[in-house]
Amino acid sequence: MRKVLLILLSLILCSKAIPAQDVLAYPEVNEGEIVIHHIGFTLSYNPDAMMPNWVAYQLQSSDLEGDAQRAGRFTPDPSPQLNGYTLAEHWHYTNSGWVRGHMVPAGDLKYNQDAMNCSFYTTNICPMDMTFNNGIWKRLEEKIRKLAIEFGSVIIVTGPVIGSNKNGKVGQSGILVPDAYFKAILVMYNGSYKAIGFYLTNEPAPKGARLRDFALPVEELEVIIGRKLFVYLNPRIASDIKKELPLKELRL
Repeated sequence: MRKVLLILLSLILCSKAIPAQDVLAYPEVNEGEIVIHHIGFTLSYNPDAMMPNWVAYQLQSSDLEGDAQRAGRFTPDPSPQLNGYTLAEHWHYTNSGWVRGHMVPAGDLKYNQDAMNCSFYTTNICPMDMTFNNGIWKRLEEKIRKLAIEFGSVIIVTGPVIGSNKNGKVGQSGILVPDAYFKAILVMYNGSYKAIGFYLTNEPAPKGARLRDFALPVEELEVIIGRKLFVYLNPRIASDIKKELPLKELRL
C-alpha cells in the first residue's frame, strides 16, 4: 500500500502540462512514440532499448540556482504510459562496466527538488563510458549552463544514437549501449536564433579535444539521427539557422 501511495505522489509531482516556450525543444515525434512530460523536461521512451529516444527541455539561468539535492538511487519511471513495459533498474548497471548517464543533468534542475527527483528516473539515463561521462560530456553540459547564463535560456534536445550497437547490452539486462550521443541547442540571439548540434561517440575523447571538434550544423545532425529537430520553430528561420555553424557567436 505504501509503495502505491509513493507512486501516486510521484506522478502528481512529476507530471505537468508542458509550458508553451518548452515546445520549441520538441523534435519530430513519430507515430506511436511514448512521450512523457515531467517537471522540467519531456522525453520519448524506447521500450526496445530500455532508454529514451530523446529528452527535451528549456534551461533558464534561474534554474541553476537552488538547493535541490541529488537522489541516492535511480528508480523506474512510474508514469502510467509505461505500464506493462520492462524498465531499467539501478542495479542493472552495477559492475557492468557502464555508468548511468543523465540526459537532463541533475545540475540543470537545482531549482526544484521534485524536478531533481524525476531526473533520476531510469527513463532519463543511458549507458555511458565512465571517462566519456566524466569528461567531454560533462564539459558540454557545463558549456550549456554558461550559455544559459549568458543568453538567459537555452533550448536543448539530447539523446542516444544506438547506431550499430557495437557494445551490445548492459550486463544481462536488455539495455542497449549506444554508439554515440547527440545534443542540439537553440538560443535567442540578436532578436532571432542560433542553433548548433553536437555528435559525440560513447568513448573517451582524444587528448586535447575541444567541444568545437564535435560540433556540426543541426541540418547535418538531423541526417545522422534520422529525426527533424526544433520542428515548432518558424520554418523560414529554422531553414537558415540549421545550416549554420555559429562557433564564434557561441564562443566555442
